[in-house]
Amino acid sequence: MEEKISIPTDSEGYYSLECPYCKERFKALGGDIDGEDTLELFCPSCGLVEDSNSFVPQEVIEHAEALAMNYMKQQLNKTFKKTSRSMKGSGISFDFKKLKEEQPKQLTEDEKLEQIELHCCDKTIKVHADQTRETIYCPFCGVN
Repeated sequence: MEEKISIPTDSEGYYSLECPYCKERFKALGGDIDGEDTLELFCPSCGLVEDSNSFVPQEVIEHAEALAMNYMKQQLNKTFKKTSRSMKGSGISFDFKKLKEEQPKQLTEDEKLEQIELHCCDKTIKVHADQTRETIYCPFCGVN
């Protein structure tokens, strides 16, 4: 089974990211984080480095888990419905209550962050307005 999840961007094409360590949110352009040379990212707030896939926000993970759970429930419902039919008239009773699917969380992009330029890598990111340029680590090279 392959399910594509559409992760929303803001009006300028920035994706939300979340540090796996400090949980601070920031945004980067999709082309920058998906580039072949970007295997790891540095958190702009705490400076710790991790695989770029580790920066997926929690709500995206929860959305994907809900989709996977719904798929599993659909398959179980289909399987046990067939089993129930094949047992009719055999003297064996089988009672299966259909599993209800859950509504996945809607993925929205509404967090307002301030755009800053990173001269070290010639890229831009968005961070919370209370962060100063001197305290931000570049997500691509780690320079502070």
